[in-house]
Amino acid sequence: MHMNRLVSRMWRMVAVLVLFTFIGTCFYFRFKGLTHPFAKLIGAYKYPIATLGDYLRYQRNPSRFYDEHSAAALSFDCERIRDDFVKVTQSITSLDLLSASAESIAWRQGSILHIADPGLAGQEFAAWKNQVVSLATIQHPRDASHYGTLLQALFTSVTIHGSNAGEEFSVETKRGGRFDACG
Repeated sequence: MHMNRLVSRMWRMVAVLVLFTFIGTCFYFRFKGLTHPFAKLIGAYKYPIATLGDYLRYQRNPSRFYDEHSAAALSFDCERIRDDFVKVTQSITSLDLLSASAESIAWRQGSILHIADPGLAGQEFAAWKNQVVSLATIQHPRDASHYGTLLQALFTSVTIHGSNAGEEFSVETKRGGRFDACG
């Protein structure tokens, strides 16, 4: 009888330890939001959005994105998303859609997008300036994949550089870089 009580007490202590361990693990995954598969089981999975493509898919249909990735939360790597946007901008300028010259290059400094085209001067630069100003300041369709909408969401301003030192122009974006995920 004495041995029975001892075994019963031991099992209660083990059960309490297991319960505390499980609760501690759940809280750990909830607050850390791990991307480990176990985190999915307890509803604490945190999906990292680190590409422009993932960001666009999320913007088009957030609830579907959560469902597809079984995510309780999302984390946004805004710096990598902006880097992807710069790559897209570079490919657009190479195709003459955003610039009048094939010499265009794009880069960023934090949340400021820079586009340079050393081949532009005078009237060509003025026309290009107007095109960039309209992309940065005019209300565009709320389509998540519209270039101007993304530009306004990801960057606080755009600076363009022409062939002459005096031909440099900066414009603040309409939304001021209020990227809903990055603050």
